Amino acid sequence: MPDEGESCEELLNLLHQRLVATGEWTVLLGQLRNMLEEDGWDVRLREHAEKEAKAQEPLNLASLVAKLDPYAQSTLPESVRAAISEKLREFLDRNLEDA
Repeated sequence: MPDEGESCEELLNLLHQRLVATGEWTVLLGQLRNMLEEDGWDVRLREHAEKEAKAQEPLNLASLVAKLDPYAQSTLPESVRAAISEKLREFLDRNLEDA
């Protein structure tokens, strides 16, 4: 019996494949990028990244990314998260009907 984590991972991979195959992935990425730019999140993240990079000696990309990931996730605007989640739900609803 496959464990629940593997099953969830498999479902996420299938969802990603379907999003890519239908072109919805590209559409969602564009919408996400626009929402984040309108909010100024991308500028704040870049400024934070520059500050973190200047503080590192020597600069280490893996370490920098490890520091930026939690910051990026915690500062993601809830309105953007909700909007993209809703678009994913709509996509799932449309595609579950087709399955």
